Amino acid sequence: MKDVDELIEETSVDQILNHYGKPLSKAGSAEHRMECVFNEECADNQYGNLTVKLNDAVNRIYCHSCGVRGNLLTLLHGLERHEPPTGGRLRGDEFKSAVAKLREISGATDTVPQVGTTTVRPTQSPAPKPVNTPLVRHEKEAAQKIADLYNDLVTDVADMSPKAAEYVRHRRWMTPELLEKWGVGWIPGNGRSLFRKGYLVYTHRNERSEVVSYSGRDLSFEEKWAKWIREGRPDGKRPGKHRFVQGFHKGLELYGGHAGRLEEPYVRESLAKRGLVVAEGMNEVLRMETLGVAAVGLGSNKATDAQVEKLIRFARQAGHDRIVLMPDCDEEGEAAFKELLWQLSEASIDVKLGCSSNMHEGKFAGRQPEDFTDDEWNEIDLTIQR
Repeated sequence: MKDVDELIEETSVDQILNHYGKPLSKAGSAEHRMECVFNEECADNQYGNLTVKLNDAVNRIYCHSCGVRGNLLTLLHGLERHEPPTGGRLRGDEFKSAVAKLREISGATDTVPQVGTTTVRPTQSPAPKPVNTPLVRHEKEAAQKIADLYNDLVTDVADMSPKAAEYVRHRRWMTPELLEKWGVGWIPGNGRSLFRKGYLVYTHRNERSEVVSYSGRDLSFEEKWAKWIREGRPDGKRPGKHRFVQGFHKGLELYGGHAGRLEEPYVRESLAKRGLVVAEGMNEVLRMETLGVAAVGLGSNKATDAQVEKLIRFARQAGHDRIVLMPDCDEEGEAAFKELLWQLSEASIDVKLGCSSNMHEGKFAGRQPEDFTDDEWNEIDLTIQR
């Protein structure tokens, strides 16, 4: 059996990336950049890219957002579990699991070949594509138990905690009827969920309208973020805005992308008028509905390949080959949506930009579509439908 350190040195980063179907490093480059595999929230930050050094087997990886660092074993742990090592370092079962995966990918085995025989290394099969299993059929019992958690969510501000009530009241369009329809509300903390009273919970469904996850919006995020900035952005302590059910691949879904919405008259009318509207977050999708606009959300400012494929398919099937982009009007949001605009244009989709920090005399600079007034949306809509 090869020594673990020797195996780490002999296994290339590209072997790991290829096994998980990730883009490979560029030839001749000293480092590789990829999305953070430890914290999904890092994708929302311009510093969220994971740096992988190609010529340093010891201190190989570092995330500039969440601060996780380590070697190939740490990277494998993140790719497998989508979370940082417990306590910041691989120990015990986490270490053993990462080593076993490294041996599998590298082709190393723990068996000793007999004299006169040839060792046959196992053929590597392609890594299975990630999927989001509906919670009601999830392999983990804990996940099955929260499949209908949306029934427990509180949608009336009179029954919410002060923080939750303040958050909803600030968004007057968040009516109890809208929240109940979408499975959004305050969680009373009944012990059935990983979410506590400090979260506003959103229900996430796949194209077949099956519940595949929930996300909790930390109602104290702004306070935690301000404190993190005051303390000098310490490594490993960057606060996260949203919390998802463990194992959920948010990059495979579009919020509001369930096919049942096509049965609603306003959705069909909106798609015929404008095409498909694409925004960043869940609140944008909810706000758009109150305006009679059919929108879907990425759950981030950067679209994954799977989401781009879905957007193109949705646009062709129901959006008359048209898409309107509604990014957050800040530097990060606009930079990421520029890439999306290019990808959609290459697919021959008719793409329009609904808002930006420079359009409409700069009135939307630094703002998010969920905050636009009815009159402001009407102004944007006139431009879209010209």
